[in-house]
Amino acid sequence: MSIKTILVPTDFSEHAQSALETACDLAAQLGAKLYVLHVQTGSALRVAVREDLLDSASTDEELGKAVEQLIERRFSEALCGVDRTQIAIENLSRRGDAGAVIVGYATEIGAHLVVVGRRGTGLIEDVRAAVIGSVTGSVIRKSPCPVLVVRREHKNRG
Repeated sequence: MSIKTILVPTDFSEHAQSALETACDLAAQLGAKLYVLHVQTGSALRVAVREDLLDSASTDEELGKAVEQLIERRFSEALCGVDRTQIAIENLSRRGDAGAVIVGYATEIGAHLVVVGRRGTGLIEDVRAAVIGSVTGSVIRKSPCPVLVVRREHKNRG
């Protein structure tokens, strides 16, 4: 099996960063194209409130633009150490149910491999995982291709 298309979903957490680093290493070794996908699960207003971007004078358009800029900045930070001359990378953001969007996008691009972090961000994600299953679990169950799950501690294990 030839791996030429790798999808890495990110919520910009430490776990996702470990997965991204692993995927970059794989992409460089295999000559694969890397797709980095962020799925926004809440509205722009919810993200703006959570990220302290809300200003009482902000319009919906301004909030949407501020959230887009935040996501672009986080993509830049996550990919800052990557040698883009060695790896073809495309990053994008979509909105919706994270598991469904990730699986749908993997199908859309014909991904050969999905590389995910073991856990997402925060306590709410921990509770949700215990009750209804994590995004990673959903991707593992429904992915059209193999899924590599990377632990956050992976890089620290020498």
